[in-house]
Amino acid sequence: MTLLREKRIVITGASSGIGRELARLMARRGGLLAVCARRGDRLQSLADEIEAEGWPRPLTAVCDVRDPAQVAAMRDEVESRMGPAEVLVNNAGRGAFRPFVELSPQEASDLVATNLTGVIHCTRAFLPAMLARGSGHLVFISSVLGELPAPEHAVYGATKFAVSGLAESLDYELRSQGIKVTLVEPGLVMSEFVEVSGTPLRRFDQVPHQTAEQVAVAIVRAIERGQRRCVADPLAWIAIDFRRHFPRLARLLFGVAIRRAYRRGSSEG
Repeated sequence: MTLLREKRIVITGASSGIGRELARLMARRGGLLAVCARRGDRLQSLADEIEAEGWPRPLTAVCDVRDPAQVAAMRDEVESRMGPAEVLVNNAGRGAFRPFVELSPQEASDLVATNLTGVIHCTRAFLPAMLARGSGHLVFISSVLGELPAPEHAVYGATKFAVSGLAESLDYELRSQGIKVTLVEPGLVMSEFVEVSGTPLRRFDQVPHQTAEQVAVAIVRAIERGQRRCVADPLAWIAIDFRRHFPRLARLLFGVAIRRAYRRGSSEG
């Protein structure tokens, strides 16, 4: 018996990476899943895999979280077929690794629309039923880049700063109304996200990293324990804590480390 057994759970961005691994793990923990993403074929493949393992087949919903109408339709389908969501995992996101001046206006808008506005759309869609019930759990997948700024991640990092702030604000606002909030800040993760965002593979030789499966385990543990915040990478947690206590020194040391890493990357590239 786990705390997720028979809980109605919605996971956005479940077609790959952390979202897909979360769905697989939460199904094994007995959760009743609704998974959404833009790629319906990937969702069907995931549902087939979970069903083949002997768990209830997830509800699949093709949905672009940037579109509030699609989010509302997905919410209505979930509630009509499963009942109101008890856990919402705001996982859908996209990245773009390149210098700020090389990022097109459309790419920047898509980053903000997916990583921040999409999170707002989904939270607004599912929160009212949780408030009416007096219970629920909102999970926000942010990034350590929301705490530790890095070059060539300017807009992506800005969206994650915003998601982390949104999660903390909602925790203060909703905790007394029975709604739990968990903020998750993963570090570098080896997944399809790396290829799509254009992150150089050499970063995995320079920065500690984890697999999507490892991050999913940390997220499920945080949800079941009711943690307000989860930084899956222990070294990132130390760096974040150091920056909060010694901001000037951290800026100096991180700047030196970043310049060295980028010089080494340039010589290798």
